[in-house]
Order: sequence, then structure tokens, then C-alpha cells
Amino acid sequence: MEGGEERYGDRLYSHEDPAEADRLGALAQVFDPYSFERLRPVVRPGTRGCDVGAGLGTVAQWLMSSSGAETTVIDTDVRNLGGRGFKEIQGDITDPAFDPGRFDLVHARFVLMHLRERDAVLRRMATWVRPGGWLVVSDSCELGAPTSPCAAYRETAAKAGELAARTTGSDFNAGRRYPRPMAELGFSEVGFAVDVPVIEGGGALARFWARTANAARPALVRELGSETVDDALAYLADPETRDIGIAMVTMWGRRP
Repeated sequence: MEGGEERYGDRLYSHEDPAEADRLGALAQVFDPYSFERLRPVVRPGTRGCDVGAGLGTVAQWLMSSSGAETTVIDTDVRNLGGRGFKEIQGDITDPAFDPGRFDLVHARFVLMHLRERDAVLRRMATWVRPGGWLVVSDSCELGAPTSPCAAYRETAAKAGELAARTTGSDFNAGRRYPRPMAELGFSEVGFAVDVPVIEGGGALARFWARTANAARPALVRELGSETVDDALAYLADPETRDIGIAMVTMWGRRP
């Protein structure tokens, strides 16, 4: 993990990790209801949607059932997306030549924040939207961890973010810039919303963070020691824990 630059999912958060599907599933369990609420106003019958970085396909499934229209999913690994009627595209969205077509709605959640080329990719994603169509993008802003009452959790979360930034270029505060980038693209009807879930010990968001820490555990232990990491994991597992989670910042706009 510390041996130079890599892309998100190469080693850290790789689909080859047996725990990755559960990590993604926990994230979806927490944030899907917020995403559906943000997408509902722009989805109509016949909306042809594209979900970028589709993960386990839960948002794409909702888009397809809500619109009754073809839904395209894009990911570097589509092994978890087959057999549900999606149009699957396995590809690298950071490739300037990558062009999946044109859509009424393009959506990406917690994708751009993990890309070094996030600004260039956002500009290309905007070109995939048909005139009159919508671009909806969500990324995170760290609210809870930096001010958590649990020092071990604060330190572990901060170090995990630093390690991810160094190795994959991730920015867990990428959403803090929103919605300015949407306006700069020339989109109209620009808006944004902030959703902040609660971490409940042993719950889905706590499980996501525990899986995230365990995916980086060797490097975290080298820098913080096993006691700090284990104390953070115990805090996340404690049924009495109540803490503030990351914020999901969603921006949207309509292509003229």
C-alpha cells in the first residue's frame, strides 16, 4: 500500500478482497436511501440512466425499476453486476478515449473522490449527458471523524485518509467544493444537498468503517500501533457508540 501510487481498487479496496462486497454493501445500505431521494426528482418514465462506478448495482437497480428504461452500469470490475438486465460496460473512466454514449441521466456516487483526474473525468462525464439531461454527483466531506470523542477512532480515520491520499489520490473532502464545479460546467438548475448519517456501534456504517480500516490494517498498525487500531475497531463495534458519520454532498445540474 505504501509502495507508490496505485489506482483505487488495484490493491487497496480490491474486488479480490473477500470482504470488499460486504464493505460496499454496508455503504449502500446507509447511503442508498439518500441517493434515491436526490435522484427521484430527475427520474421519469423512459429516463435512460448511466451509473458510473456502480459497485454492487443497487442504485442502478433502482434507476432501472423507477424509469422502466435501459440502464447502463460502468465499473472497472463488473463481476457483481451481471444477470440483472443492466447494460454493462467494463472500462476505465480516466481514459480520455473512453466514451460510453449519451444518456438522460449520469450518476456517480463516491467515485470522483478516489480519482486523481477527478476534474477531467467530471468534464468528460458532462459530455455524456444529452441536452436537457441531468448530471448527479455525490462525494464525501469528513464531518464526524475529525471531531469524534474517541481518540483512537479519530487517529485511525485520519491515518486511513492520509494513506489513501498518498497511494490512490483519494480526497475524503472532495465534496466540500460542491456545487461550484457543476456551475462551472455551464449546467443550469444547479443544486446541492448534504446528508449526514449517524454511526451506530455495530450498524452498517460502523461495519463499513471497520472493513475500511481492516483493508488498510497492516499500514495502519505500522504507523499507529495495533492498540490504537484495535481500540478504534472496538469503538465501532460497541452497541453504545453513537457518532457522526461522513457527509454525502450531492450536486446536480441540467445540461442546456
